[in-house]
Amino acid sequence: MKTIYIVFLLLIYSITYAQDTTHQLEVDALKVQIKSETNKGQKLKLLDSLTDIIYQKTELGFDSISRFTIDYAIQLDSFNIASRNTQRLINYYNNVLGQPEEGVILFKTYFNTFKNHLTDRNLAGIYIDAGDSYYFVKEVDTAMSYYSKAKDYATKAGNDHVKAFAILYQGYTYTDEGDFAKASQHIQEASKIFQKVKDTFNIITSRNALSTLYSANGFLKEAELERKEAIELAKLSKNYKVLIPIYLNYAIDNKKQGLQKERLINIHKAVVASEKSDHHDYFRPILLHALVIAYAENDSLDKARSYYKTLKADKRNTEGIYESNYYRASSRLAFAEKDYPSAVEWGEKYLDLVKATNNIDYIEDGESFLADVYEKLNQYNEAYTHLKASKKIEDSLKSVQKNNALSYYQTLYETNKRDQKIKDQNSEIKLLDEQNSREAQLMWLSIIILIALFSIIYLWRSRKYSRKTIQLQKTFAQDLIHSVENERKRISSELHDSVGQSLLLIKNKIFLESENKTDTSLVDSAIDEVRTISQQLHPFQFEKLGLINSIKNTIESFQKNSTIFYSEDIDLESLDIEKDKEIFIYRMIQECLNNVEKHSKAKACIISIYNLNNAVIFQIKDNGIGFDVTENTKLLNSLGMKTLKERAILVNAQLSIDSVKGKGTTIQIKIQKK
Repeated sequence: MKTIYIVFLLLIYSITYAQDTTHQLEVDALKVQIKSETNKGQKLKLLDSLTDIIYQKTELGFDSISRFTIDYAIQLDSFNIASRNTQRLINYYNNVLGQPEEGVILFKTYFNTFKNHLTDRNLAGIYIDAGDSYYFVKEVDTAMSYYSKAKDYATKAGNDHVKAFAILYQGYTYTDEGDFAKASQHIQEASKIFQKVKDTFNIITSRNALSTLYSANGFLKEAELERKEAIELAKLSKNYKVLIPIYLNYAIDNKKQGLQKERLINIHKAVVASEKSDHHDYFRPILLHALVIAYAENDSLDKARSYYKTLKADKRNTEGIYESNYYRASSRLAFAEKDYPSAVEWGEKYLDLVKATNNIDYIEDGESFLADVYEKLNQYNEAYTHLKASKKIEDSLKSVQKNNALSYYQTLYETNKRDQKIKDQNSEIKLLDEQNSREAQLMWLSIIILIALFSIIYLWRSRKYSRKTIQLQKTFAQDLIHSVENERKRISSELHDSVGQSLLLIKNKIFLESENKTDTSLVDSAIDEVRTISQQLHPFQFEKLGLINSIKNTIESFQKNSTIFYSEDIDLESLDIEKDKEIFIYRMIQECLNNVEKHSKAKACIISIYNLNNAVIFQIKDNGIGFDVTENTKLLNSLGMKTLKERAILVNAQLSIDSVKGKGTTIQIKIQKK
């Protein structure tokens, strides 16, 4: 069941971000441009664009070009580009080539290289794709732990959409593991988040998943109710691509109920929906397999053979992720044609393949089919062996405990629709119980309510006081920093405009009145020193130059007076940051550079500015001695670092310090745009 979900959902999800199909000429032209490009940053952008164009297109070399792009991005420290391309390549191996073991290798090869440099959103995404790889290679515990990590990082990033996917895939995994109660719980939770973020497509998908879950466990009425609502919503929103798996699952339920005519109708509805969608080529092999099997099982051999011929005409319909479906369709057609030896051969191939996937539903289907075939061949020992295996799985899937748990969680899911009915039932039960113990219950209830009320009031007041204290401390710190900055600005202005001008007049007077042209070097030195102190207290040209040019001037000043090689990667001309916050960002960068000069023992330091969609990142990176963040609390709690943190809080910036002994230190300041 998880295989079906992941193949449908991940492929459709990834298609959303892929570029339109392009001709080979366009790809070749871009390759020529990449080959001639000498600017490394521009070359990486072109490579990234090329991978967008050829996404999941094996014939255009998606695999090799993606790998080159990942390696090149890592070489240029563009870790988020490297991560994004790694995610897509893992997804390609999982869901296009059906080679999840290669996805595991990719994850192990690259993840440790860039894991400490990624945003929480990118970490969540790569953990989801890695979780899929581990699931498909039957390392379910690892897969579940990665889905949990994806959920945590998505929560940190404030990305409910990605969080919902992580929860949904946990639900699918619980389904395949037979823990239907947890599966139902997780799918419902994901569905609520999709409703919150108004993702109609995945609301429909979640409903379809619940209907499939209910159907697999005998709740056919509940499954049909969920499915009908999903179909209506899909039709209203014209989400034809999601209608296809809904109708196919509907056909599966029809088969369980012996409604073969309705089964064929729903498969053909899926075909019509596929033709209306933009992804007909992807769904074509899935629909062909379904049509071959359905017509073979309904004694329409001519139609079954016709669809089978179309199926075999394209290798893409019979290999990779469709290989098991091809074996299944071949075995059913051979059985319908009474070619039982061929049916056994195809059936055994199908069973071997699905056993490797650990999919219980598919294994039960394969065992049951082989039992029927061997019975036709009068090989009763083999038939009994496969029938016994099939029944064992069937009994396991339909155990009373699991069905009761599922029924319980289903009832929770139905709460919104049946509130009044449940409320009335609970009231009746409560009235019956209270006939014998009303007074005792009222007394204990009163005591509990009083205790709870006093506890709530106490906790509320304590929390309110704590919040007020914290806010006062924060306000005091902010006022103090503002006062210091204003005072520095005032003193700087006084030194520059008053003391500096006075010294200049003294120099001119000495020079004009002295007949021997007295040496004025001491006065010149004093003037320079006053200007330096004034500049350090407050860059008097800051308002004219702006933040970017002030940073560049500071870097140039450090370079002139230091043995450390300072460089910058700043291609921006302006920043969309609130004006009153710029001086504090400038001060933070000054403090970082002072720390590099005092403590790092570095040979080189680079200052970079990255312009994101909704934020700006300032990064100071050196190749010095570094330090252990967990051990060197003295440095982290120094006055300079405290001031740095306080300024970050003042402007609502995210401050991160990443340092490793012997490998240097990286400081990032992330501030939201206006």
